[in-house]
Amino acid sequence: MLVAQGVHQMVKMMETEVECCKIISEDVKDAVILEGSPELGLIGNILGWLLVEELNMKQIGYIDSKYFPPLAVLYKGMAIHPFRVYSTEGIVLFLSDFIIPPAVAYDMANAIVDWAEKNKSKEIITFNSIVVREKTGAVAGAANSEEALKKLGDKEIPILPFGNINGLSGTLLTRSTIKNISASCLFAEVLNQYPDPRAAASVVDVLNKMLDININAEPLLKEAEEIESRLKELANTVQGEQGGQESPAYL
Repeated sequence: MLVAQGVHQMVKMMETEVECCKIISEDVKDAVILEGSPELGLIGNILGWLLVEELNMKQIGYIDSKYFPPLAVLYKGMAIHPFRVYSTEGIVLFLSDFIIPPAVAYDMANAIVDWAEKNKSKEIITFNSIVVREKTGAVAGAANSEEALKKLGDKEIPILPFGNINGLSGTLLTRSTIKNISASCLFAEVLNQYPDPRAAASVVDVLNKMLDININAEPLLKEAEEIESRLKELANTVQGEQGGQESPAYL
């Protein structure tokens, strides 16, 4: 994988700049754009890292802004940019390792959409989550046009009829509409805000169908089992420390 230092060795880098951020990357024509930024459950980020590893994606650039948090990401001991652009055959991935500040989301969405328009991208697919009381493992979808909704329906993806789409996902759907770029969002079920690899794994099967690819979700399922095992051990430890004492009651 090409890390940040290697970006400077690229032959041709193009800038797409808006008010508070700019994309510095290679151009990739006629690709499907995937966007993975952390929201509840970190679905987009977890899924994005899996795609980078499984598809052996190459870093082709990054998004830069003075409004980003002071942060570098360590990958195999190497410091890399916290918001990177990756590519493999027919797919471009915008992957962030921090929650996008609300004040930046509008301009960032415009930058990605402008990049997509310039590169004649086929569509934009973004990832998010919905909080449920009990998980069924289902993945729902929403889109920015009747045509995009029909594509989801053809893949037998349930449509989320009402609600709000927070973060960069929602802004990307509305801004891409203005440029007549087809866009959709896939929602995994989560119980809370904590990282949920199992929920991210449920999106993998849907993405495989949408893009006719074959990503293996097993690494995420294994990670989920490890997290669940640690949580179970923690619960048992807490229960043992409480002994026979009554738990406090809450109204």
